Amino acid sequence: MPQVIAITAKDGRKLAATLYEPLVAAPPGPVTVIAGGAGIAQRYYGRFAAYLAEQGRPTLTFDYRDIGRSRAGSIARSPVLMRDWCIRDVPAVLEHVNRQWPGRPIQWVGHSMGGFATGLAHNNALIVRQLNIATLSGYWGRMAVPERYRVRILMGVLGIPIARMLGYLPGYLMGGEDMPGPAFIEWARWCMQPDFFFADPTLQEVELVARFRAPICFAQIEDDSWGTPAAVDAIASRFTGNAERALWRIRLHDAGASKIGHHGFFRDQFRDSLWPKALAWLDGQPAP
Repeated sequence: MPQVIAITAKDGRKLAATLYEPLVAAPPGPVTVIAGGAGIAQRYYGRFAAYLAEQGRPTLTFDYRDIGRSRAGSIARSPVLMRDWCIRDVPAVLEHVNRQWPGRPIQWVGHSMGGFATGLAHNNALIVRQLNIATLSGYWGRMAVPERYRVRILMGVLGIPIARMLGYLPGYLMGGEDMPGPAFIEWARWCMQPDFFFADPTLQEVELVARFRAPICFAQIEDDSWGTPAAVDAIASRFTGNAERALWRIRLHDAGASKIGHHGFFRDQFRDSLWPKALAWLDGQPAP
């Protein structure tokens, strides 16, 4: 059974996490962390986490502060910014894993924001290998038509007034969890800039992206209207310090699917097609 645990960030915030342990004892190997996209609760990644645990590796999922089970009451007045998930929560998770499994390699699977978040984490040197699924530079102009125009209207026109009025952005507007107002507003502002968060002069942690050294692979999904080739390539090009940087183009035909989209990789219908390829890359094989 998955084990519910809590991780404490340096500022005292409690992050809800879930540990999936192998059912059969295996030789000590890597520990895997799955980091979700913006406004996506960790439960969405549970089946993939269980799959990795079945392969003999402890796997951890978690919720960012004020998302999912890390939400403490109403978020209408939450001060949380999107950067807090990257520069506070990700380091806390890495420190926890490093402390609980000393000496064991840490692998990271990042979905969407969960992939670029490690670039802003001061202790990202703890990661030995990272696989990014649908991680992108969020500038609206690189998204597919007509989705880019929906994003432009929601984030650039409607979303910020709604978030200010309510104190949060209702999850149904973005297809996920309710999001703290300041976090959404910061995200929306980044998405209006061609350089995304690299254009934010207050985000000093951007310099850490180029210092991230672990081998990294970016999976770009054929029908992802957010993570288009241009959007994925734009964020991948910023990770200039990695020992290895690979690109995995996921085609619908190769996956035996009519659609995957931005979120679909983690559905268990891809257990026999895409998940073994992800595992193979984490185990050191070349990108598919």
